[in-house]
Amino acid sequence: MADIYATPGADLAQGIEADRIGGNIDDAVAGDFQVNMLETLGEAWRGLGGFKLKCHIALLLYFLVFIGVGIAFGVLTLVLEQTGADQSVIGVLSVVFQIVITVVALPMGFAIMIMAMRHANRKSVSAGEIFRHFDVIGSLFVAYLIQTIFVIIGLLLLVLPGIYLMFAYMYAMPLIVEKKMGPWQALETSRKTLTRVWFRFFGFMLLITLINLLGVIPIGLGMIWTIPWSVLAMAMVYQKIYGVEAHTLAD
Repeated sequence: MADIYATPGADLAQGIEADRIGGNIDDAVAGDFQVNMLETLGEAWRGLGGFKLKCHIALLLYFLVFIGVGIAFGVLTLVLEQTGADQSVIGVLSVVFQIVITVVALPMGFAIMIMAMRHANRKSVSAGEIFRHFDVIGSLFVAYLIQTIFVIIGLLLLVLPGIYLMFAYMYAMPLIVEKKMGPWQALETSRKTLTRVWFRFFGFMLLITLINLLGVIPIGLGMIWTIPWSVLAMAMVYQKIYGVEAHTLAD
């Protein structure tokens, strides 16, 4: 695998280089990057064609997995109740179910951003991408636990530290999926880089949230456009900051 810390020999405008497209980790952590959030949102809108359907198919598969696991748990619970199982056993199974759902959801959810990265670079995109990243499921879950604990502690400490971490850690999971980073390395890389553009990134995410809320208004039809647009915009910002590795774009 290419060294994710190697300095690239060309920028995003020059296209594919040996290791990646876009930024690089060293420059990102040092704050040596430029990204215009609003401009990127416009780029994502103009590049939306061909991504909407595949994004929604991936989301459908995502929810079908949830429904399938939920049905299986419901059937198991019903069988246990009919056989007179202790309620404490059912309670333990409920906790296990929540953990399983969280573990399965993490690689599937962030794989959709990988789809967006591939689309942004005119590579073939498949909704089946959501099933291809279970190799990092352990790292994702550990990072999720650390992030959740730190954010909760931050919220308890006058709220603002928790809000800061909530957005500063936003790219930790994609860094694990796309660059195969360890949990702590990904969390710290995301925090150090997004801290440098925290207010702009916060405004960017707030705008994305408002766009999706507006998409809900006409009986949700607007979300056909707003959800893929949001994912693509976030993927493009990621690429401009961290770059996208050659193995991510390989056919």
